[in-house]
Amino acid sequence: MSFNIRQLDKLDYDDVEPILPAYIDAILDEFVTSKVGQVYVKGHPEGGGWIGTFIEIGYMYGELTLPKMTKGAVQELMEYTLPRKITLMDPSEVEDAIPELVAFWTFLKEDYKLRSAGAIANYLQSIETKFTDWMFDSARGGLAKSFVTQGMAAGYDMTTEEGLQAFQEEYNQGIRSGKSPSLPMPNMLMPPETASATIPMTEPPADVRALFEMMGMELPEAGSQVDPASFLEQVLNATKQLGTLLGQDTENDPDITELEQLLAGVSGEGLIETITLSPPEPLAEELVATLKAQTISNSEPGTIVQDFQTLLETIGTEGLSVSGKRQQIPAKLLEEINQTLTNPIKIALKRPQQQSYPPIHGLYLLLRATGLATVLSKGKQHCLQLNSALYEDWQQLSPTEKYCTLLEAWMVRAHGDMLSEDRTSVMSVGDHCLRTWPMLARQKKQSYENYDHQQNLKYSPGYYNVALMALFGFIKIVDGKPTKGKGWRVRSVEVLPFGAAMMTLLARAYAENDFYWISFEENELPFDELLEYLQPYFPEWKNTLPGIEVAFTPERHIFKVSLGKIWRRIAVSGEAPLSYLGDLILSSVNFDSDHLDCFTYRNVLGRQVQVVHPYMDEGELFTDEVTVGSLPLVVGSTLEYLFDFGDRWEFQLQLEKIEPAPAQGFAKVKTKKRGKAKKVSIGEIIEAHGEAPEQYPDGDW
Repeated sequence: MSFNIRQLDKLDYDDVEPILPAYIDAILDEFVTSKVGQVYVKGHPEGGGWIGTFIEIGYMYGELTLPKMTKGAVQELMEYTLPRKITLMDPSEVEDAIPELVAFWTFLKEDYKLRSAGAIANYLQSIETKFTDWMFDSARGGLAKSFVTQGMAAGYDMTTEEGLQAFQEEYNQGIRSGKSPSLPMPNMLMPPETASATIPMTEPPADVRALFEMMGMELPEAGSQVDPASFLEQVLNATKQLGTLLGQDTENDPDITELEQLLAGVSGEGLIETITLSPPEPLAEELVATLKAQTISNSEPGTIVQDFQTLLETIGTEGLSVSGKRQQIPAKLLEEINQTLTNPIKIALKRPQQQSYPPIHGLYLLLRATGLATVLSKGKQHCLQLNSALYEDWQQLSPTEKYCTLLEAWMVRAHGDMLSEDRTSVMSVGDHCLRTWPMLARQKKQSYENYDHQQNLKYSPGYYNVALMALFGFIKIVDGKPTKGKGWRVRSVEVLPFGAAMMTLLARAYAENDFYWISFEENELPFDELLEYLQPYFPEWKNTLPGIEVAFTPERHIFKVSLGKIWRRIAVSGEAPLSYLGDLILSSVNFDSDHLDCFTYRNVLGRQVQVVHPYMDEGELFTDEVTVGSLPLVVGSTLEYLFDFGDRWEFQLQLEKIEPAPAQGFAKVKTKKRGKAKKVSIGEIIEAHGEAPEQYPDGDW
């Protein structure tokens, strides 16, 4: 393969711009001659325009090259950048956009093995029915696009100069008469789905305040709650009304000149520039020296590798019993495990939980974030078991490679949901640690006189993160004697030079990646996102732990479905959508299906995932699109089916067996999809125990 797909990656913007057209032509030639491309071109002999536009806009407005694109970056490009930068006249111009881009990213996955290509192709496929609406949504466009779409709505041919001039004349006449048409104002600072929340008003910069004074607008008081979308619309409307004034001769009017200068800095695209974060400063020489001087072993700079290995060996081949709901280590085992650690802590609680032992809680988080351990169930018994194949890979790593892998698991992939907390937060554990570190490190050493004084540590950054900082050698903790009925007592925390240097390096890496790590969402990727940042200081890091890929399982899945004391055994094809599994469950208890529903399960890292009814407004995954065989299920895995959000019928599912489909196929089962009842061959109810409850015991509809 002669084409170098990475040739733009390390070039400056000015160097890329003149060669970008040739790059696009070359990658298009590679695509149309590829296996995937030839299949696509047979059905679409004319095309390539959307691929070229995608690459060009992606680079011109985000400096995104194909190898560096992530699912998140493509989502922003498709949902906000393209609708804002491109104005189309006919919906037919969008018809081939998604099929063309899906084929292109499938080609990039198969021929160039780009790490995010599969996830990007899947995302593009999921927006096929939405993209046309986005491209013609004036609220997602700029003022120019709003002007054009409003002219089209008014019946003018905006593709011609005559049509543009005619509508402009009508528009200007409206301005002069005080009845100008209202152009929808896009919110350029936030996506539409988050723009409705109110936020506290902050003290504005001096130039912004001066602009508002010139406009005669009164700013909300600092601290008052403001609807950002509504407030920004007021600002932009005021700016628009000044447009005709600014179009007059202003050379000799100092007030107007000053206003123009202010507008150039705070209106339109300039508003985005004012909130762009500055690039991180290079590491100071003393921090570089500290990092290069540090050697890594099982017990240095902290005992994280040694203690993590101890927990792995405690789990062993037999596994470790855990609770059902939170899937955490039971109280009877906690003190025993605590005593096996290098520096066991003391607590004085009668009924401790896993979180009562922050070092164990933190190590458990790393177990889930690495994927080295997962929870399987058999009946009502739940067991934390090692992923044997991944554990073999882990054992081949050196102490340095283990340390760096655990650091990446903590700072890049970990989420509070793995500990059954912060399920709705979009912030990673690493993000939280980096944001709260300055408060912890404002003094080299901080002392805590009593439990009340150490209370802040419970939340910022959290006791388990404090424990992990000590285990990684970032800080030194001096413990105190716990008070009866109290937990871990922290007398003092001292920030170590290595910790200060490493957190600075991690913050710099995070900023360089636009505060987003790909593998935070794409768990199948290997643990190598920190490699380029840490390897210069720790060259022993050469091998990486692989991610966990979830293979599609088309075979017959046997579930035990429980509702209170009754249960059903149901078989369903792995190729069936979850909506059909829901229909089977409802048929097994003679319920009608006139209500919304959802499935909830935990992925391979222990994070909760929800798949919702296609009629629900909120959600990323829908039951008529996600198949049973695409879920990360093994024998013993559990999931929940919630039907009717009013009465809340909660069914518990446990996967008992995966086996080949029967030769005679499945029995015919009556299902209901989108209001139409039909019989399809997707599964069967094998066994039923217990009488089904009445769906409407009080005679409700």
